[in-house]
Amino acid sequence: LVRVTQKGTAARAFADFPLDQIPVAGKTGTAEVVGRQHTAWFASYAPVGDPQYIVVVMVEEAGAGGGVAAQASQEIYRFLFGLEEPQEGKEG
Repeated sequence: LVRVTQKGTAARAFADFPLDQIPVAGKTGTAEVVGRQHTAWFASYAPVGDPQYIVVVMVEEAGAGGGVAAQASQEIYRFLFGLEEPQEGKEG
């Protein structure tokens, strides 16, 4: 479950998250509903080893779980742990 956020289906969503400081374990999922787009979900907990939070996100008609649902979870963890959002396009 830890590898899911590091190198697996949720790695893109957690690419800018400090996993070395706050490891997150999770599982992506996709549910099919006839006649509709897939429902995405991501279930996770953090920090690994001493879990303080469990976050489960489900988004109807959103595609695969590694996309929107994992990204929403990452943003929730940023809020819960008091982390700032990464600066996009910031020049050094």
